[in-house]
Amino acid sequence: MGLFDITDEKLCAFYHRAWLEADRGKVDTRKYPYLDKALLIYAKEHHCSYDEALIFAKTGKKLGRLSE
Repeated sequence: MGLFDITDEKLCAFYHRAWLEADRGKVDTRKYPYLDKALLIYAKEHHCSYDEALIFAKTGKKLGRLSE
């Protein structure tokens, strides 16, 4: 496991941090570069789309290619 590996727990934690910084409102991933980069890395490592990674970060439920 390298320094920039994004695990399931890390991704959910990044989203939770951004959600708190957005005052528990809508999270615009473009405003939180650490979350945006984590989503890109996670999607690339798990061969899924950016949107699937974002849904997983929000809900904790794996959809589509992530659940396989």
